[in-house]
Amino acid sequence: MDELEVVFFLCIRIGLAYCVGLMGKKRQIGFGWAFALSFFWLMVGLIFVLCSKKKDVNFVNIEKEGK
Repeated sequence: MDELEVVFFLCIRIGLAYCVGLMGKKRQIGFGWAFALSFFWLMVGLIFVLCSKKKDVNFVNIEKEGK
């Protein structure tokens, strides 16, 4: 395999892992774990992200808090 092919496939792998990491950002697994898992095993990382629970987000009403 040529060096250029290796670099090309590495860039593709990093890009796909980054996309899965962004999906994991709003879930309990987080960006870092999702990125790391999907970098080494793309499908395993994707499965972990999809099975992970979404983060509980509590919104604060600024207008009521200030009064």
